[in-house]
Amino acid sequence: SARTTAVKRRPAAAALSPDADAARPFHQLGHPPTPGRLTPPSTPATPRSTLGSPLSSHATVRRSGGGDIAAGRRRRVSLSEVEVLPWLCCMTPALSLFGLYGLVVFSAMFSAWLFDLVTAALTFVIMLWISNLAICSTRGAYHMRENCNIDWNSLLEELQNKDPTANDVLHIVLLPNYRENEKMLKETLDNLGRSPMARSRTRIVLAMEAREGQPGREKADRLIASTQHLFADIFATYHPENLPGEVAGKSSNTQWAYREALRHYGPILMGCDLSRVFVTVGDADTLWHSHYLSALTYQGLMMSVEERSWTIWQPPILLMRNVFSVPIMTRASSYATTIFELAGLANQKFFSAFAYSAYSMTLALASHPEVDGWDVDVIAEDHHMFCKCYFASLWELAHSALNDSHKDHPIDMSTISPQLVVQPIWLPAVSFLVESSDGYLASCWARFQQARRHSQGIVELGYVLLQYTRLTRYTGFSKLPARTHAAILSIALKMHTLHITTTAQAIATVLGVLTRWGPMAVKWILFTAIG
Repeated sequence: SARTTAVKRRPAAAALSPDADAARPFHQLGHPPTPGRLTPPSTPATPRSTLGSPLSSHATVRRSGGGDIAAGRRRRVSLSEVEVLPWLCCMTPALSLFGLYGLVVFSAMFSAWLFDLVTAALTFVIMLWISNLAICSTRGAYHMRENCNIDWNSLLEELQNKDPTANDVLHIVLLPNYRENEKMLKETLDNLGRSPMARSRTRIVLAMEAREGQPGREKADRLIASTQHLFADIFATYHPENLPGEVAGKSSNTQWAYREALRHYGPILMGCDLSRVFVTVGDADTLWHSHYLSALTYQGLMMSVEERSWTIWQPPILLMRNVFSVPIMTRASSYATTIFELAGLANQKFFSAFAYSAYSMTLALASHPEVDGWDVDVIAEDHHMFCKCYFASLWELAHSALNDSHKDHPIDMSTISPQLVVQPIWLPAVSFLVESSDGYLASCWARFQQARRHSQGIVELGYVLLQYTRLTRYTGFSKLPARTHAAILSIALKMHTLHITTTAQAIATVLGVLTRWGPMAVKWILFTAIG
């Protein structure tokens, strides 16, 4: 099967996850040992390993960019590449957006029947979309209520009593932030400290921005001093500004913190099963459920190494910490986001859920040569990380199929199917809605600015098309299984519907009311009144 093939060839599951006998148990490890006293375990070399992987070095964190001859070099797939194909893919969302908008406006001006047809088609698509959200979000709310009544830590302890190796887990939590309120950050850390796993197996990385200056460093020092008793370890990183090729934001800060975490915890991670190291990323205001880490550990350990290594865990994100103090329009966006996230997690038969805001994965996945952490030149870090991990599994299977072929057995691409799964953890994570202290209108403007920034995530549609184009050129379009084509196109369709189709339908409805149906209704009312 495809999954069996992946087990044989997959570096992140095979080489990054040694056998239990070879891996050192995490529960015997405290704070990082002194690098000079560490004796590296005698484990086989990792195929396609990168500089910066804790398997190859705990001191060097920068990637060499090379791989072995059999597997090939790791692709740097980015829309910022100075080539024709990336440029075309980058422009595709804009062409689709303005092309659809143009069709709506043109038909409204010159062709009534075409306008009615376009508006009806867009409305039908949105009707199906909203119906799916309404039904599936109800299912999601039911799952969330059920799971909140489960004692996940007791289930984990029961598993650990039956299987002592279930104690060998480690959690690394990355908290990227910039000029965030210190009190809010303290609440986030205190909330993480409520987890039963916090003191023994959770390590926190405060991902600060160096451009905050000395006040930012002092803030980090105070936070560490006041919360270090809650965790196995906590330290701060300071992401330098104006690094070449970077876009300032959560993604570049997260990547810096991730690399510094590998440097800091490298002695612990060397020779360990990286599928048992869970990396969680969240916003500075995220309040996870107190049993989130326990549920994550339990669900992860109930999976095989292969399944665990190709899974992103996602809690429902509820933007409701200040829902009753924000303007009503901002509050409405909170309800819409909640419905969208619950429905996306509850029903993944047609469209896969995306990673959003706060999510978790194993270090085996984050350090996979095709993933190599977070990209530093993107804005929508969560959706982009999902897409990159999604295609990483396809690229690996494509390499496996190519490497397994020889004269007697031609290349078989039929095993190339998506391996990545977004697994819901139905324990809510609560965050703030954007709000300004300068009043109602300032809060509305802040929400508009945030919405505009979120809308830039449509560029991920171009990234999906770029990955898809290069994958099909590598494997051959006809050789890629139909189910794989359908799965990739469903991701692109979901992005298009979310960012483009919905807004085009809204514009068509407004134009229809102003130019056709509104005047017709007024004429009918006047005619009826006069008659």
